[in-house]
Amino acid sequence: MPARPSSIAPLRYPRLTPPRRARRWPWLIVLALVAAAVYVTLRPKLWPVPPAPTTAPRRPLVGIIAGHREFDSGAVCDDGLREVDITTEVTRQVLDRLHARGYEAEMLSEYDDRLAGYRAAALVSLHVDSCMFDLSGYKVAGSSHGPAARDSALLVEALSGAYAAATGLGFHADTITVDMTNYHAFQRIDPRTPAAIIEMGFMSGDRTLLVAHSDQAARGIADGVRAFLSAKAEEQRTPTPSN
Repeated sequence: MPARPSSIAPLRYPRLTPPRRARRWPWLIVLALVAAAVYVTLRPKLWPVPPAPTTAPRRPLVGIIAGHREFDSGAVCDDGLREVDITTEVTRQVLDRLHARGYEAEMLSEYDDRLAGYRAAALVSLHVDSCMFDLSGYKVAGSSHGPAARDSALLVEALSGAYAAATGLGFHADTITVDMTNYHAFQRIDPRTPAAIIEMGFMSGDRTLLVAHSDQAARGIADGVRAFLSAKAEEQRTPTPSN
């Protein structure tokens, strides 16, 4: 086999170089930034953000004890008229009046379990006096315990004035007893709760008012509670003068 001439260069096959791909990622970044800007701009219009929920201020809570309810009958007259029937009916009417004025109010029984540590803007216990004597008049006593003693005195004052105006009855201070001034509920409730007990009249001399015109008694008590709460609200709005 003849020798290959040295003048003939060896064949070299060229290497195939793949074509360069256009670099697209810078454009993708630009498009993503534009899309993000459009989203941020249009989102409030397309998907409005709901307002943050607001919590309405709680209305003042008032507790009304229907004297002797779910415990015993209380005082009983010869014809069967019972104290507990009067106090329960008047309590219902007081609650209706307070609810109509926008207050949160609830009925409590004489020895209600909720009285333990009970916290409210005001607590009033409703009672009536016996049939034993032909007497007439109402009386009110407040709790003298703890930090609410001053407010309890203000509650007594507001109740007394409103009840006298609504019923026309006089104040019968001579028959206020230790059972009123040291009323059991005063010992059980939260000491920051202003509290009072009212004897709305005698089932003897004030029977007509207590039975036939119980709405007058209810109006007097509700007005007294409202007057007290209004005075406290005004007191909180009035800035304390600096020394």
